[in-house]
Amino acid sequence: MGEEVIIRKVKVEDAQSVLSLMYKLDRESKFMLLEPEERTTTLEQQIQIIQSYKDSQNKVMYVLTNDDKALGFVDGIGNTANRNKHCMSLVIGLVQAISGQGFGKKLLNNLEGWAIPHGYSRLELTVMQHNERAKRLYESCGFKVEGLKRNSLVIDGKYVDELYMAKLLIG
Repeated sequence: MGEEVIIRKVKVEDAQSVLSLMYKLDRESKFMLLEPEERTTTLEQQIQIIQSYKDSQNKVMYVLTNDDKALGFVDGIGNTANRNKHCMSLVIGLVQAISGQGFGKKLLNNLEGWAIPHGYSRLELTVMQHNERAKRLYESCGFKVEGLKRNSLVIDGKYVDELYMAKLLIG
């Protein structure tokens, strides 16, 4: 990619680009949750979603962008009950054209940099057991496998297991 690629917090002006990214990821990857054509989010809904992140203390989204279009994202949503409000679940996605260039690690580092001062000491995610590339990324960032979620998804008519992974940020 010739353009400069940056990571920054999502802005309302990114709504169309982020929505296009989500639809693209649905089409090009079987590792995301939604199948092609399953997503029904409208531009208006995407704008509302992004607005809900503004000044939030329990959720954040970073986008990887060349300021023309979003190429990746990481989304962190924290729990709110007293007993688990230190835990944040995350989802990450990158277009295939830029995978393997270190952007996933940079996105995760940005999320972690936001999570710690906002009181989060645990990041959590699930990953399909056969997604070796993603597992390597998460492990290289300090995530550990904590459990197996058997038959948690159905892809192409077959059951797929997911791994629970987490990273302790403090203590």
